Amino acid sequence: MKWITTCRLLELTEDYTPTNQINRMSIAIENKDIVNMTKLLSVDFDENQMGHAKGVKFVAKCLSIFDDEVSNEYARWGDLGTSVLHLVMQHEPSNFTLADVLDFLSFKCASLESTEAQALQDMFCAMNDLEAKWFTRYLLRKPRNNISEGTVKKILAKKFGKKISVVKKHLNFWDLPSIAKYYSMNEEPPMVLSHGTFVKPMLAKEIPMEKWPKNKIVDYKYDGNRYQIHKQGDNVIIFNRKGKIATQQFQDVVETVRQYKVDCILDGEIYPINEDGSPAEHKLMATRVHSKNHEEAREKVKVKWVMFDCLKYDGVTVMDFPYWHRLEFIKRLPDQAHRMEEGGDVLAFYNRAINDGFEGIIVKDITLPYEAGKRSAGWAKYKPPRIELDVVILSAKYGQGNRNSVFASFEIGVKNNTEYVSVGHVGTGFSEDDLDRLTKKLRKNVDSVEDGKVNLLPREVLEVSADLVSCDSKGNYGLRFPRCKRIRDDKHASEVDTYETLISLA
Repeated sequence: MKWITTCRLLELTEDYTPTNQINRMSIAIENKDIVNMTKLLSVDFDENQMGHAKGVKFVAKCLSIFDDEVSNEYARWGDLGTSVLHLVMQHEPSNFTLADVLDFLSFKCASLESTEAQALQDMFCAMNDLEAKWFTRYLLRKPRNNISEGTVKKILAKKFGKKISVVKKHLNFWDLPSIAKYYSMNEEPPMVLSHGTFVKPMLAKEIPMEKWPKNKIVDYKYDGNRYQIHKQGDNVIIFNRKGKIATQQFQDVVETVRQYKVDCILDGEIYPINEDGSPAEHKLMATRVHSKNHEEAREKVKVKWVMFDCLKYDGVTVMDFPYWHRLEFIKRLPDQAHRMEEGGDVLAFYNRAINDGFEGIIVKDITLPYEAGKRSAGWAKYKPPRIELDVVILSAKYGQGNRNSVFASFEIGVKNNTEYVSVGHVGTGFSEDDLDRLTKKLRKNVDSVEDGKVNLLPREVLEVSADLVSCDSKGNYGLRFPRCKRIRDDKHASEVDTYETLISLA
């Protein structure tokens, strides 16, 4: 598929409703192009360190004009891609294919003087105005065409005559481009759960008590990190919730799991403990996760592994079994989560969890299969009565006094469709180590700087608590007295809470 053909399709459907986008693209995209188009539409690229400020400089350099000229055009249109459309004078399309462009979009842009940046500049300069517009948007990872991951799922479902539920099930094991590849070969993606095949975790959500499942099992909610552990013989793999291997950080847990008598794939949590075995504050997990000296970290911070779900047991894939059936397998193993006795009092069990130093409880529907990758109403989390949300950092400011070399105040936001909406600022709850680590990470994500505020690409996630959700006279919602509970290195920005959730808590 020619890049100009791709751009014309993107331009045509830019202002379509999602339904019309799905209908048009499912017809227009040929089978031979579906994998590459799926990769493009789902923005399935690694970060490339190209934010708005660097993008302005890149465009100016490509067009041999001043940065201010690009910035003035941006002020007029509010989008760098549209600005490029009006700045590029070339109208003859290039000979680039979509595959060519996808290769170049994977380049890193740490410096505009690098070999990779020069190659990107050469490609940009060979494009016409429309091609350069969409190339710029995808270079910034902001296509601005309102095509979400959900829309891409529906395009694949429509094109290949699949139910959306089937596509979602395949997504438990495969990414969208891989699914598209199997569909284009008229094949079903393999759904065999094997050792080393990561499965996206099932997630809990805040649910009012009156909507809790009637047939339920109740576990403690642990203040640790979520991990999926695969055991086959003596070979143990530990995945974090993003699917990254974390085995080296937890060799003590590896030794524990090696003692199990069967091969299995388990879902659970690793949390820090005090010398007496009681839960310690979560911030200690950072030492285990980020330290390069794993043995030293192991000595400094003791941890405990608890399992609360099972995906495969002794060669049998059980994730599609109802939870009560999966429990029959789970209970054959040690290191069980604290679980309420049958017929117990939920609120009494909650009080015990808080008294023991844990976060709260999870109320689980015993009839449900393991809903991989879904924030399910079948898992209800219940914690002390403060608002708690996962938010993304949108901007930061340097501190004062002995904190003048690190970011110390952060603007935070939640997800609203394909954008992020600010819900206030947080500057408490951070240790000195937290601020040092955040500052190092955030400096790689700088988008622009204005009046002492450093605008950031939405990459880093925090878990914050607040007194309540407030609403001002203009109808804008925000958090009152937010405080950082922990830095969520284990979460993508796409996983933060939504504006709809925020409003529901008001």
